[in-house]
Amino acid sequence: MAAAAQTDLKRVFAYSSVNHLGYCLLGIFALAVPAAGAAAQASQAAALNGVILQMFNHGITAAALFWFVAMLQERTGGHRGIDQFGGIRKPAPVLAGLMGIVLFSSLGLPGLNGFVGEFLIFRGVFSAGLGRRHGFYPWPAGYRGRHPHRHSESIHRPRARALRRLSDLHHGERLAMAPVISLMLIIGLVPQIIVNSVNPTVVNLLAHWRF
Repeated sequence: MAAAAQTDLKRVFAYSSVNHLGYCLLGIFALAVPAAGAAAQASQAAALNGVILQMFNHGITAAALFWFVAMLQERTGGHRGIDQFGGIRKPAPVLAGLMGIVLFSSLGLPGLNGFVGEFLIFRGVFSAGLGRRHGFYPWPAGYRGRHPHRHSESIHRPRARALRRLSDLHHGERLAMAPVISLMLIIGLVPQIIVNSVNPTVVNLLAHWRF
């Protein structure tokens, strides 16, 4: 609710970060549920794997979002209010396109890195019965349906007069963003490159936790 009420881009992204890390906290809470049987233990492992992956993904996505806000501020003389932007796609199509990818990553769109961590967390939490026992449901994430919609208006709606000469990303900025976007796509499509590397540590940690 706090994120949905904001009109400042930085404030929106800051409050949405609280939401993302709140999912991590929810996944950690799943460890407090007694795990009776292999299925419940697998659910806890999925939740903790999701927590680790989500923290890694959030670092990538949040940094990229704030970087885009900084570029918009630099190009517009300090503007960062959502209502101050409009029609970014026409003068700066590369900036608008890449920012759209990052926004959908933050939303958790399947195929991008933001989806997998949250999916594992919810899979682990609800399979472990935490949602049913303690009333946790994913309804607070509803603001995120509004979150990309408001920003898409900034990209596609009629251009604001002050943005008609907005410059697109230059070559150096595109090169700087290329590895970030690549990571979002690679992790979204092949998440096991990270999950397989941390899962042994997760299993070992859970074994000691249960003991």
